Amino acid sequence: MAQARTSRTGPAGTFSALAVVLAAGTAMFALGAGIMSLALAHPHPLADDGRVVARLVNPADQADIEALVDEVQQARVVMVGETHDRYDHHLNQLAVIRGLHERGVPVAIGMEYFQRPFQAHLDDFSAGRTTLAQLLERTEWSQRWRFDVRLYQDILAYAQRHGIPLVALNAATETVSAVSAGGIDALDPDRRAGFPPRIELAEGAYRAQLDRMFALHGHMPEAHRERFLQVQYVWDQTMARTAGDYLTANPERTLVLLAGSGHLLHDNAIPARLRRINPAKQAVLVTDTGFMPAGADPDYVFAARDLSVEDHAQMAELDLD
Repeated sequence: MAQARTSRTGPAGTFSALAVVLAAGTAMFALGAGIMSLALAHPHPLADDGRVVARLVNPADQADIEALVDEVQQARVVMVGETHDRYDHHLNQLAVIRGLHERGVPVAIGMEYFQRPFQAHLDDFSAGRTTLAQLLERTEWSQRWRFDVRLYQDILAYAQRHGIPLVALNAATETVSAVSAGGIDALDPDRRAGFPPRIELAEGAYRAQLDRMFALHGHMPEAHRERFLQVQYVWDQTMARTAGDYLTANPERTLVLLAGSGHLLHDNAIPARLRRINPAKQAVLVTDTGFMPAGADPDYVFAARDLSVEDHAQMAELDLD
């Protein structure tokens, strides 16, 4: 079992990076989901003091999954990272959700894929009042997220079938675009009020990782780098705030938080921000792709599997009922 840390319970994945594109004449960042990988040296990373901070989990071994769920059900927020276009990552997320639900844990699912202004549409879908097609249309999936919905369909179908609440975690595209164009302080008063007066950008290993990502795009003015960091802050802070507010308002619920691994691997991305809002016990899980950024600090890592969303036999094996 991974050793408990401050408000964290008992590991490696890909970093969900930003593809930074400078629009000529506007100094606006077009921010898309790319994949950046950095070397993973050990499947069981050790901290400097020698304590184990991650445990490898075999997702093909049901006993291993059962043991994992037994451990993480002690947490109130279970963060399960992903590389957005990896089907095996989403099946691992579903295994955690399903395992908790089958143990009688009252779960909710927080999703990076949906933006806060569309929460009412997630409520309708969870309650069975709308179809998946209606959910995707009303939340503007094809404009705001764009990944193949088949990657997520198993999770969404399971949630609706069992009436599990879904939580729209992410900032609106309009907010992100405004920050990428002019910075947080250029937001209108209503949007600016959604963030703390004092903006705390990424620090330490997380900041170093973001700086390396930014440097890949060649020399750019310092103002562009600052807004790049501010956009990442907007995503991390918004998801942390939304999750924290949900936990506070729903003390009987355990939140399974689904987001790109880059938002979870470093403690001062989402995890520490969330603890400042709600100190609920946490667990961080990701799936191995053979790479992990320096300074990453997850609790568990699923071994990778080569699975394709086109293989419907694999989906059928889930026996979602």
